[in-house]
Amino acid sequence: MAQEVKAPKMSGAPEVGKWISPEESVGQRLKGKKILLTGTTKGVGRVTQELLCAHGAFVCGSGRTPGVAASVAEELKAKGYQAAGMDVDLSDYEAVKKWVEECAELMGGIDVVINNASHPGMAPFGEMTPEIWNYGIKNELDLVYNVCNCAWPYLQKANGASIVITSSTCGLQGSNSPQACHAAAKGACLAMARQLAAEGGPFGIRCNSVTPGLVWTEAMSNIPKEMASGLIAAQTTQRAIDPIDIAYAYLFLASDESRQITATNLAVDGGCAGAVTGGMQGEIEA
Repeated sequence: MAQEVKAPKMSGAPEVGKWISPEESVGQRLKGKKILLTGTTKGVGRVTQELLCAHGAFVCGSGRTPGVAASVAEELKAKGYQAAGMDVDLSDYEAVKKWVEECAELMGGIDVVINNASHPGMAPFGEMTPEIWNYGIKNELDLVYNVCNCAWPYLQKANGASIVITSSTCGLQGSNSPQACHAAAKGACLAMARQLAAEGGPFGIRCNSVTPGLVWTEAMSNIPKEMASGLIAAQTTQRAIDPIDIAYAYLFLASDESRQITATNLAVDGGCAGAVTGGMQGEIEA
C-alpha cells in the first residue's frame, strides 16, 4: 500500500508526500489517464495504444488510412480496454481541432498528448525540391504544433499533464543519409518540447521528447537490405529498436512516475546518439 513520507510541509513541497508501492502499480501505471496518441494504425503507435490501455488509460488514437485506427480500437475494446480511433489528417489544423474536441468529449478531458505520428520528406539536399521540403515540414513539425496547440486548453485543466514529442537521433546530429528536411523538422521538435515545458510549467504541464534510433517497423521494408544492415551496425547494441521499447518510454513519460521530469530528451536509440547514423528514425504514420 502507499507509504507515507514524513517530511516538512512547505511551499513547493509535495502536497501529499506519498508514493505508490510497486505491487500497487502493476497494470495500473496510467489508471484514469485520458490520452491522445497520434499514428495508431501500425508500428510503434499500434503497440503503444495497447500498452497504455493495458495500464489503465483511455487512449484515443488517430490514423490517415480510412477506418484503420477505428478498427484497431475495436480490437482493443474487445479485450476490455478503453480505446477509440478516428480518421484525421494531422497536417490539417481544423481537422485536428475537431478530432481533439471529439476525443476530449468522449474521454472527459485530456491528461496526456503523445505525438508519435510522422511522415518525412526524404531526398538528397541537392535534389530537395520545395515540394518535398514543405511536405516534410508539414507532416513532421506542423502536425505536432497542430495537436499540441489544440489540446493545450484541455491540458491546462488537467491538474498535472504530460506532452511527449517524438524526435529522432538525426535531430541531434548530422547523418550520412539524405534527410536534411527530416533532421530540420525533428531538431525543431526538440526545441518545441523544451519551450512547451517552460511555458507549460506554471499550468502543471510537463513536456519531454523521445529520440528513437532505428525502429524496426513495416517501413524498413522500403529500404535496401545493405542499408538496413549498416543502420543496425550503427547501434551500439548492434540491434534495431523494437517498437515496444519506444512504447515503454512513452508509458513512463505519460505516467506520474515521471512527474518531476520535464524539458528532457529520452534517447531510446541503442546507444547510437554519439555516432553518425543514417536512415529514418521514428515512426511513419499510415
